[in-house]
Amino acid sequence: MINNICHIGPALYVMGGISSVLASYKKLFKLPSKNIVASYNGSFVKSLPMLATLCIKLLLCPGKFDFYQIHTSSYGSFFRKYLISRCLRLRGKKYTAHIHGSQFTKFCSEAKPHKKKQIQDYLLHAEKIICITPDMETFLKEFLNGAGKYVVIPNPCESLASEPIKLENKLDAQQNGILPVQIVFSGRYGKRKGVYDLIEAFNKATFKNKAELFLFGDGEVEQVKECAAKSPKAKDIHVSGWLTHEDYLKELVKFDLLVLPSYAETFGMSLVEAMGIGLPVISTFSGGVPHVVKNGVDGYLVNAGDITALQESLEALVNNHLQRVEMGKQAWTDATTRFSGSVILEGLNKLYKELKA
Repeated sequence: MINNICHIGPALYVMGGISSVLASYKKLFKLPSKNIVASYNGSFVKSLPMLATLCIKLLLCPGKFDFYQIHTSSYGSFFRKYLISRCLRLRGKKYTAHIHGSQFTKFCSEAKPHKKKQIQDYLLHAEKIICITPDMETFLKEFLNGAGKYVVIPNPCESLASEPIKLENKLDAQQNGILPVQIVFSGRYGKRKGVYDLIEAFNKATFKNKAELFLFGDGEVEQVKECAAKSPKAKDIHVSGWLTHEDYLKELVKFDLLVLPSYAETFGMSLVEAMGIGLPVISTFSGGVPHVVKNGVDGYLVNAGDITALQESLEALVNNHLQRVEMGKQAWTDATTRFSGSVILEGLNKLYKELKA
């Protein structure tokens, strides 16, 4: 069934969450290249010819796919996908609207009346609205006044390990001060991802053993480097630029826990990737994160911006070696149970079989 679905989104080489999801779909579900169509190449202006060509193709020769799964975020992404949906509707083609992006609820809530009508028109004409987490479904039902047809299907994680990494093998060396406990953050540098909160909490934390913080990201790189340089623990904070996804996953296995103290997060793939190899995580109650991370089981969740709670969570996982190991194992179990390619593929196949029936 999945081979008869065309996925429309950004090009796979574009940096961002939707591209990562599409790349995972292609790899995990063994999709041919023709099943993934790009409407965006990373630049608004340079993408206009690509978008125009796609719209003309959909109007003149839309292909023989059963459904089009339109991967949609906010702002520019939405308006490209809305135009595409109108072309499909003119040709009588059916589509599902797959909603991504931590800013989509804000985008809908702050939209002017005419834009709000466009969003509602797009969603209500979809055969199904695919939400990554239940909280997005709840929001959209309210936004659409109870209308719409929904299904919740999380993003798949292509890097799930066959078994959790053995954090316990490091315990003796860490307790004896030979190895530090290594904490990692991955995401766009800026306030929204909470990187400055993390540095502040790390500064204030009291650790029984040596701990180091490693930051990977793009965005406000120089500002983060400056903030880290002013830290009383500057020698223990390592700031790096963005790594390719492949290189980042190779680095991830070196760490003991991941922290993502976001103010807005629809899903948090970096959390699932860490859990999927057996790392405990610390994040926030923002957006869909509580549907991904079980607080007190896979790690800890705190309120976004609560530096004290973030500090205490860091201390709890760094100072308690056995808890770190047990939470890591549970995180791996939860990730493999809920976010494997086979689980997500089953959900997609079920969705489209029901729609086709």
